[in-house]
Amino acid sequence: NYDLRHLIRTIVNSRTYQLSFNSNEWNADDETNFSHALPRRLNAEQLFDGISIATGTKPFFKEAPFGFTAQELPDSKIGKGGFLELFGQPDRQTSCECERRTDVSLVQALNLLNGSTIADAIADEKGRVSKLVLSGVNDRTIVEQLYLAALNRPPEPRELDFAQTYLSGGMNRAERAQDLLWALLNSNAFL
Repeated sequence: NYDLRHLIRTIVNSRTYQLSFNSNEWNADDETNFSHALPRRLNAEQLFDGISIATGTKPFFKEAPFGFTAQELPDSKIGKGGFLELFGQPDRQTSCECERRTDVSLVQALNLLNGSTIADAIADEKGRVSKLVLSGVNDRTIVEQLYLAALNRPPEPRELDFAQTYLSGGMNRAERAQDLLWALLNSNAFL
């Protein structure tokens, strides 16, 4: 008779969960006493699924049914050798989370900048950018929707002005919208 909604409500209303990641003069060096939230990178599966959600695409793994997310994969051998392995998906030889690699490498940075995973997801004809551009909405709506999808917040006024100017500054609006989403997916806030 557990109540999942009650549990989630209790957690998100707790002081610890609501702590800012900004430190102050007393807790700047504290990493063990939960005095402030410690920002951390998304793990491989979270990053892959986040890209899929932000771009509005469905992931595809040859060995799994269409639409399976990286979190739902039953075996670490599925999708092996690609994005997930590059970003530290463990082999699951043991039940210890210490198997997961959390190092940051140049190969990862290059993959985020020009790898096929992000490029294919952004350019997908069934994806978020294509749907927004084909629907004929204005530049402001495109910018707001992409910010909400990638960063879960509306753009700040300065960001909105810059992005709208960029979208209206060239011939290929779809390409420019893809560039904007690509930049958001490569931002520290998303990663």
